[in-house]
Amino acid sequence: MMLEMPPRLEGKGPTLATVVEVGRILERAREEGPISLAEVGLRMAAKRVRHAAIRTSVDFLKQLGFVMEGSKGVHWTFNRDRKFWAAARRARPL
Repeated sequence: MMLEMPPRLEGKGPTLATVVEVGRILERAREEGPISLAEVGLRMAAKRVRHAAIRTSVDFLKQLGFVMEGSKGVHWTFNRDRKFWAAARRARPL
């Protein structure tokens, strides 16, 4: 299966609203560079979101290829530019 639940997730996972909000925060912050999960939590509208829910949301967005995570934090990588994707379709396969 292409999309799987993260192995450390016990019980219920984050709501779709949480995943979307984390994605929006990271997409808005793409010009700032990588931001930490703690910073994502501070920027969320709901101030009582568990760190585990943020971590699971980021893991899910990584599976989809929207974000990358490194030692300095999480960074939005998905590109919506139509010219970029048109050029990618024309490129030779590796």
